[in-house]
Parts: sequence; C-alpha cells; structure tokens
Amino acid sequence: MFHYPREVWYKVTIIPRGGRPAMRRAITLFCLFAAVSVISLARPAFALFDGGGGIKEGAPAPMFSGMTIDNQKIDFAQLKGKKVVILDFWSIYCASCIEEMPRLIEIHNEFSKKGLVVIGVNLDSFGTHRVVKFMQGMENKINFPVLIDKTRQIATSFNAMVLPTTLLIDVSGKIRFYHVGYKPGDEKQLRSIIVQAVKEARR
Repeated sequence: MFHYPREVWYKVTIIPRGGRPAMRRAITLFCLFAAVSVISLARPAFALFDGGGGIKEGAPAPMFSGMTIDNQKIDFAQLKGKKVVILDFWSIYCASCIEEMPRLIEIHNEFSKKGLVVIGVNLDSFGTHRVVKFMQGMENKINFPVLIDKTRQIATSFNAMVLPTTLLIDVSGKIRFYHVGYKPGDEKQLRSIIVQAVKEARR
C-alpha cells in the first residue's frame, strides 16, 4: 500500500487554471515536484540520510533501545545472549518496505517461539499516530513490535541510510545478515540464516 503525501496533493490541486504567466509557471513547477516525488518515493529503496558507517556482517551490533508504537520499551541489552534479533528499517512511504512486510510476518509467525525476535524500526519523522493509522489499514497486519525512530538515532547506529534495510543479529550479538533493499525471494537467504542462528542459540 502506498499513500501519496497529502501536502504535495494540496500544493498541486489548490492552484486554479488560467491566470498570469507566473501562475502558470507555478503550476508547472508544482506538477514537476509532484512527479519527481512519486518517482522517488515509489522506488524499491530510497536514500533518506547519512548513515553511521562501519557496519558490516560479522561486526558486533551496536546497543540500542527505543519505544514501540504501543509505548513499550525494547532494550537490546535485555535480548543479547538470549534471542536472535531481526531489525527491519522501514517507512510508510517506501513501497518495497511494504512489499517485504508479509514475508517478515511469516518469519515472525514461524520462528517467534524458536528464539527469534523480529523488530520493525519506523523512520517516519511525523510521529506515531500516522504510522499506527497506516498500519491499521494494511492488508497484512504487522504482529511484531515496531519501534519509532523519528530522530533516526538507531538507524544511524546501524548505517541504515537506504530503505528497507534488514539485518539479523545472532545470540552472541554479531551481525550475521545485512541487506539493503527488497525484491521477492530475498527472504530465502534470510530464512536460511535464521534456521542456523536459532539452532546455535539453543546449544
């Protein structure tokens, strides 16, 4: 599901037809802005901001904590050494993020009782209410915790500068999987690493 930003529609539709050349130029500029926005927001993945750098597979995961959409605190310090963790950085305006969600829901349903915790990290800066409203309208309901990272502190720690960014942290706290973007089938590699990681966690 992809929602076009309301503020852009507003700028395009309030300007009347006709009028002086300056008005016609304004209409053209607004329409061009709208077209560029659609293209950039609908791409499989899009750059948001500068990341923290230095994150790669095999490296220790940075410590992080945050509040979920239902006001529950998640602290990685409480999960490290006990759970395998998937972090998925996403936005409601990222088409590939939404396309990936059903696969993450399936993974959560299959492995949540085997030692895996899936955590979504939403990076939209406008706050919780719009994210919750969007999630309520999704065909596939997200049933795992979603952190709100509107200051992008967690994302910067993990160098998540392009969305979606999905990573797996094993029970020892090392990053075993780090993947940017999504296309159907990407979840197969993630699933195989999950199987191995949860086996190791039980030893």
